[in-house]
Amino acid sequence: MGNKVLAVLGPTASGKTALTLELAKRFNGVIVNCDSRQIYEEMLIGTASPTESEKKQAAHRLFNYISPLKQINAGDYAYAAAEEIKKIWAEGRLPILAGGTGFYYSSISEGLTEVSSDEKLAAELEQQYQEKGLEYMADMLRQIDPEAGQNVDLNNPRRVLRAIEVVKITGRPFSQNQPKPLLSGANFYPIVVTRPREVLHQRIEARIDQMLKEGLEKETRYIVEKYGRDAAALSSIGYREFLDYFDGKITLAEVREQILFHTRQYAKRQETWFRKKPGVPFTDLSAISLDDCLKRVATYISSF
Repeated sequence: MGNKVLAVLGPTASGKTALTLELAKRFNGVIVNCDSRQIYEEMLIGTASPTESEKKQAAHRLFNYISPLKQINAGDYAYAAAEEIKKIWAEGRLPILAGGTGFYYSSISEGLTEVSSDEKLAAELEQQYQEKGLEYMADMLRQIDPEAGQNVDLNNPRRVLRAIEVVKITGRPFSQNQPKPLLSGANFYPIVVTRPREVLHQRIEARIDQMLKEGLEKETRYIVEKYGRDAAALSSIGYREFLDYFDGKITLAEVREQILFHTRQYAKRQETWFRKKPGVPFTDLSAISLDDCLKRVATYISSF
């Protein structure tokens, strides 16, 4: 497959998994995780990680391999993904990135800035964020770099803080700190799958109910007991909502409503992020057949 990389991206519950599996089977593909929560081991239900049945249908890489205690950033992910993609090319197969973390996708498809982190400055910005909130930090970014204030995902705290840090370190606009590609010569073909808002909300609700039925509460208790409440991974939607329930502050029904609300908010942010990327085609899986979608990909693969 040379230098080709396929990517199936989009909001949670949009239908990425089914499409990705078919693509992998049809085009000799290997599925590479591009989701910031599916990297964590032992957190399978709440992250909607691939099931054992799905893993038997196609090869999967970079899923459930990091301790819930570890904080991983986009740079860590990008280097790991680049190595996996090179291995998959060497095997003569097609790498297929799959997930909904846009910043992860950008880090591997566009590269990483060479500006090193300033630990002291990063800590100061983090403290300001914790004390004053995301909107305050977004305003700071707009003031020091109006262009970045328009182009950076202002719903993503890590992205906002990093942009401020880079501007303050270099004294240049964030856009002038060009990223360095990790996969020279790679051709990325992203497909962003979506659904009408009402349909997506219904699918999200059905998924959450299925997670609860499969034992999400038990899984969360296990993670809390094994790794403690401060484990990095427990900041994830679907897990953090249980902490007040374990303390007797809210009911299980309220946990469900919070997860539903936060997941819908997250799905909206995901779609907004991808829509800001120029040239990335959106595919409404409610309006196109799976076969037609596969034909589009086949045309791409044979085009160069």
